[in-house]
Amino acid sequence: MKIGDYATVIAVIAGAMGLLLLFAPGVLKRLNELSARMIARIDTVTFSYRIGFGVSLIIASLFMFFMAYYFKVKGR
Repeated sequence: MKIGDYATVIAVIAGAMGLLLLFAPGVLKRLNELSARMIARIDTVTFSYRIGFGVSLIIASLFMFFMAYYFKVKGR
């Protein structure tokens, strides 16, 4: 995989998490409870500031999509 492909994967994950935090926090809580045995639990602070975290993740996702595009144009 090239670095642009990694950036795209990170952007998709960050965007999905951001959208879930903004529009469906209950779904994210249920997913967290299901995956608690395999993955560390999401901190309760994240849910208390879910709008800020969600917007930040969406901005990070947009930045990573830009970086993926940039790396594909540059051929990396």
